[in-house]
Amino acid sequence: MRYFYADFLVVVKAGLPSHSLFSRRATSYKKDFIDCRLTKGSATIRVFRSLRNRNYLLFWSCDLLASVGHFIREVALYWIAYEITGSAMALGVLGLCEAAPRLVLGALAGALVDRHDRLRLLVLTQFASALPVFAFLALYLNGVLEFWHLLALEVVFGAIRSINPSASQSLLRDLVSSDDLMNAVALYTLGFNLARVLGPSLGGVSVLWIGVGGCFFGYGVSLVLSGLGILFIRLPRFQAGTGERNLLREIREGVRYSWGAPVILASIGAGYVLSVFVGTYQRFLPVFAKEVLDVGPDGLGMLMAAPGLGAIVSVMFLATIGEKWRREFLLWATATVTPLFLILFCVSRNFFLSVGLLALVGGGQISFRTISRVIIQIEVPHSLLGRVMSIFNLDQGMRSVGSLVIGAFATLFGAALGLGLTSLMSLAATTALFYRLMGSRPRARA
Repeated sequence: MRYFYADFLVVVKAGLPSHSLFSRRATSYKKDFIDCRLTKGSATIRVFRSLRNRNYLLFWSCDLLASVGHFIREVALYWIAYEITGSAMALGVLGLCEAAPRLVLGALAGALVDRHDRLRLLVLTQFASALPVFAFLALYLNGVLEFWHLLALEVVFGAIRSINPSASQSLLRDLVSSDDLMNAVALYTLGFNLARVLGPSLGGVSVLWIGVGGCFFGYGVSLVLSGLGILFIRLPRFQAGTGERNLLREIREGVRYSWGAPVILASIGAGYVLSVFVGTYQRFLPVFAKEVLDVGPDGLGMLMAAPGLGAIVSVMFLATIGEKWRREFLLWATATVTPLFLILFCVSRNFFLSVGLLALVGGGQISFRTISRVIIQIEVPHSLLGRVMSIFNLDQGMRSVGSLVIGAFATLFGAALGLGLTSLMSLAATTALFYRLMGSRPRARA
């Protein structure tokens, strides 16, 4: 009835003089009507509201393009590596060559991000990352590609890309207002997860249609286009510091700040714990599919897809109504429920219940990282943001340790009991960490 009344007033207003009381009331009702319609019927708009910002739209679309290309390239890379070697161990060594530079150079990259213009660093990273990609393409097209070439190029590629996480994530605060920061970080995570779903699927088809060389050429082009797109982002001119510069001292400043900020330290510590004890559980899902749940490849596909679906739903939740909850509570809750749901998954013997629990695990895992990034963005001074973000991102390097830990427990106790025990250790460690650093369970709302 109110919508009808508002529409009626707007129609009548057209025939009234602008100074009339009725006209002013019509204008007021029209505004209420529009606001009400936007509030009740535009949940989708609220999810993507950060994209209204031109700078963020450019950043998000360029990052999505490069991320999809990255996962396409990854499929092609491991395909050609296995064709050359026929060894599963060789694939592990190849992955280590790509991950090790990020783990070793992560803190150094954070210091460079704080020292220089983040936007310019991001552009240079995109362009420089294309160099080893096109070098691979030249070797491949000339028929001289060998496995050691892949290892060397992955080390170079990993070293260049080590700057990207800290530069891109610390740039978010400059692209949107503080009110939209949770939404912007959630959309950033959503874009990466969409790429993680779309990229491998497109990669498998692309290897068949355009070959390995075509996949690498496409990724190189996506990096160049991404760098060119980022050039159109307009931000205030970067003001470099004037004090004496010392990389080791700057890295220590980032570590010292993180150690002295309880909420930041809780985010980083919980991230490391989750990466070591539960972060690589998906690598062991084939064992659950075959030995625990007694399903075939189609069932394994559903188990593997469930965490990604949960992740997408969770970041959409955070993008819409996440600001209504205290960030400290969300941090504690997601760090707690992730291993808890994984324990329940290890106990479950019902396939569909297991799929649902894995969706909750994936949602909790991604939500934790999203909320941690938001807390770091808000709490950390701008001059230290890159260094603290790089310390937090080292949790991705901890996954290599996590594979060994979960693998050892699964070998000793079986997959279900072994993963259940590591999840229980994660739950105990994060609970103790939050109690030690934050005193007690954080309140849900402000």
